[in-house]
Amino acid sequence: MTVLTDNAIENSSMTVGVVAGTPTDTRFGLEFLAARQLRGVGLSLSSSPQAQTHLQALERGALTQQLIEAIAQLHQAGAQAAMIYCNSLSGAVDMAAVKAASPIEVVSPLEVYAELTQRYRNFGLLAANCQSCANIEREILERNKTAKVIGIGNLQIVEDIEDGLTAETIVHQHALDDLVSALVKSGVQILILGCTHFDYFYRELLAHCDGIRLFLPSERMLQLLQERIPQAA
Repeated sequence: MTVLTDNAIENSSMTVGVVAGTPTDTRFGLEFLAARQLRGVGLSLSSSPQAQTHLQALERGALTQQLIEAIAQLHQAGAQAAMIYCNSLSGAVDMAAVKAASPIEVVSPLEVYAELTQRYRNFGLLAANCQSCANIEREILERNKTAKVIGIGNLQIVEDIEDGLTAETIVHQHALDDLVSALVKSGVQILILGCTHFDYFYRELLAHCDGIRLFLPSERMLQLLQERIPQAA
């Protein structure tokens, strides 16, 4: 695991660690922070989307320990807080154990989804793979027994993003506009983009989201860190 540092922001109030699945979503996380004038240090746990999917199949305890060690490495590199910038990873580990063992504040997408569970009943979910769909659905149902979740896992979308296809091409090629229409007809109120790669086509897909909320967790994750660590505000 190699730590990547974004040194472009020299006068940031805080340095945030980014732990992600692949180098691409690690870079997306660092770019997200830089756009908000925050310095970031990043670390990816796998080399490709396919490798990331296989990583999730590891024994839960072993993967949890790997994440704990990654956060400790980011802390040594100067991180004062950490974002798990990967939905799949967040759902595949014991986040309570990660938080308890970490020397810095840690936030994950699952915390953000937990906040949504009492606001909506019918959820749509687009994730990188079916393992991630199942983990996010479990988090929703644990907090809202009456919730309904329509979930889709599509690793090919992630690979197309990694290969540099345009956002417009991805939305068209994977018929994501038609997916939104189908979800609306099924009564879905909110579509969660359950993969940090999917920030990539958020604005393109948003144009097709009449009658449904399109949701990304990144902004709220950062807000939670800033609420918990005063100097980050």
